[in-house]
Amino acid sequence: MHKLTKKQKRILDYIEKYLRENNYPPTLKEITEYFNLTIGTVQDHIYALERKGYIERRRDTARGIKIIRNSEGVSKPNLNEFDLIPIYGNVAAGEPIFANENINGYITIEKTPNGQKMHFALKVQGDSMIESGIYDGDIVVVKKQDTAEDGDIVIALIDEEATVKKLRKNTFRIYLEASNPFYKSIINRPFKILGKVIELRRNYEKIKL
Repeated sequence: MHKLTKKQKRILDYIEKYLRENNYPPTLKEITEYFNLTIGTVQDHIYALERKGYIERRRDTARGIKIIRNSEGVSKPNLNEFDLIPIYGNVAAGEPIFANENINGYITIEKTPNGQKMHFALKVQGDSMIESGIYDGDIVVVKKQDTAEDGDIVIALIDEEATVKKLRKNTFRIYLEASNPFYKSIINRPFKILGKVIELRRNYEKIKL
């Protein structure tokens, strides 16, 4: 096994710690900021870690570092493969929902044949869906699709703003329904379906009973 330099060991330990705390790896920019190094120097160290068999890299993503073994040379078990799903925050009118500026972080999801490009996550704002078990501050994982069935919870774009609602279809109309009696259904307003909610993530420490 190839021996690591002190700097390479520190960088590998940092990547492992970052992964443990965030469930996804750091970007090269985050590594440079943490160690106060140039991007070129960090790239050299990352290349050395890869060449020595401690990490693998996916070139098609900014967070594509995968640890193969830790700095002590112990192999890391690879029981599951995960994709990184971007979390989009509140979207202002006129601003594209999927703009990089709207990414507030990432969550992990088990890898699927279609990959992460088929999914995104959105942080919920407000209490219009509480009777469906979706609360303010929750993160919903969404499968990208432009159609849905009656009763599905969807992310819809209305006047260029994203909202979480239940899709309703009947003989006369298709509309969006809140899961809270204090909110009216959204009827006779054009909207576009961005995806169907398939999973919910919640930080229980933030829930006040």
